[in-house]
Amino acid sequence: MKIEQYKGDLNVIKLIQELTVDKYDNIFRAIIVHGSVATNDVIPYSDFDGLLIIKDEFVDSDELRRFKKESMKSILNFDPLQHHGWFQITESQLSDYPESYLPKAVLKNSKILYPFSEEIEIKIDIKHKPNYKYGLFNMINQLENKVLNKWKPKNMFQLKSFLSQIMLVPCLYYSAKNDEGIFKRESFDAVKDVFKQEEWLVIEIASQIRNEWNPQLNSLQRLALYQPNRLFRKAVVKFMPISIPKKHLDLLDDNFYESLVLLIQKIKKEI
Repeated sequence: MKIEQYKGDLNVIKLIQELTVDKYDNIFRAIIVHGSVATNDVIPYSDFDGLLIIKDEFVDSDELRRFKKESMKSILNFDPLQHHGWFQITESQLSDYPESYLPKAVLKNSKILYPFSEEIEIKIDIKHKPNYKYGLFNMINQLENKVLNKWKPKNMFQLKSFLSQIMLVPCLYYSAKNDEGIFKRESFDAVKDVFKQEEWLVIEIASQIRNEWNPQLNSLQRLALYQPNRLFRKAVVKFMPISIPKKHLDLLDDNFYESLVLLIQKIKKEI
């Protein structure tokens, strides 16, 4: 698989490249970005999706831990509400690639950050058939439990995580049904016609909120959320919550949750 060089101008990319070259260039086979950052489709909702291909001898190293901590400062500056860290695999895993962890279809739309090259060739061998159904049912069970427990997001951090879970369902559904991975952005059109309007409504509402995303952080919240310490960030979210705008709350009505239930029921009948 050939992966081309990232040629955008996002500052977060430049900072990670500089950090890697200055201090950590010996521990990686490659650093790759995927998702909206790689395809130059960044909007205010966008988070940072990056894959580290780590040389095996550094997988449990202090160097890798320091890189993650230092690079997360730049990533959280890009998206203070980022709810996940780096994806990672070891160099040896390329010969037994974990397809269910990050499908090859995602890598086909990715870009290389490091090393600096017009493109790199990465040979990937998938020896074990992935269980796509496991990822799908793990996700819809999480969502179903939230509905059953009458859970609702209380702040923008929780809302982003919740919406991201919902918008991943079409991708997971496609993979489970067709036994192959798909790029998340392409999955919506690929499966939309399978569902009735009332089942698909929850996806449309989640997408609408995504497109209107504009969290209002005060200077103290923003400064605090730039910190990569997870416990500290949890405390910030709890004690200095970022309020959900009324226009979003109005969309998260009974129809939204009823549609989510119908979507889950439809998938469970089919898969």
